[in-house]
Amino acid sequence: MIRAIIIDDEPKSIQSLEWDLNFFSDQIHVVGTFSNVIDAIRKIDGLQPDVVFLDIEMPEMDGFQFLEFFKDRTFEVIFVTAYAEHAIHAIKKSALDYLLKPIEKEDLTLAVQKISQNKKKKDLAEVFQNEKMVFQGTRLKINSDDKMVFLDPVDIVYCESDGSYSRIMTENNGVVYISKKLKYLEEMLPTELFYRIHHSYLINLQKVSVYEKSSSKVVLVSGISLPVARLKKSGFLSRF
Repeated sequence: MIRAIIIDDEPKSIQSLEWDLNFFSDQIHVVGTFSNVIDAIRKIDGLQPDVVFLDIEMPEMDGFQFLEFFKDRTFEVIFVTAYAEHAIHAIKKSALDYLLKPIEKEDLTLAVQKISQNKKKKDLAEVFQNEKMVFQGTRLKINSDDKMVFLDPVDIVYCESDGSYSRIMTENNGVVYISKKLKYLEEMLPTELFYRIHHSYLINLQKVSVYEKSSSKVVLVSGISLPVARLKKSGFLSRF
């Protein structure tokens, strides 16, 4: 669930936007609303929002001044205003989106999609940071207790599920173990290069040497033969 707060000096605008968010999206949970921007500054850290719907023209201070209190902000910002001339300034403030009042349903729907996509990326990045597995440049960095392994994705031949662990089979670094399920590797590695052919196997498509039609198996450059699941067959073949 995406945690949101609304800051606007007009209570009717707050009520309208909150109603729209509740009606048009089941992904947004409004955890706080503020018609006084000073109150919002005092309470925002405790609410831990993922996104702030922020008015620009307000009596105590404008939305841009409000953001000056959060130099290293952890939340995204969507400006909501009746004044189109603020758009360029909003972009410079790294706003995720910019909505003009009265808010159109299509514009709000697109904004919510942006929020959702952005949160998924952040959540995934956090998962892999906790796992100590991140991309550094173009290489995958995996930390273990006694060593740090840097893998170029093109060096990976395939990945295999092993319960709650996964094995990464490489051409030049042997076998690397990671204490995460195969799905995490599937989401982390570039989709143009890797394909999940089976619930137990994720392969590098550039390492396919032979596809055996009769047995529905792939032979990789390492010589190993792996099964292609029936439901994965058409997707696999479409990649060639």
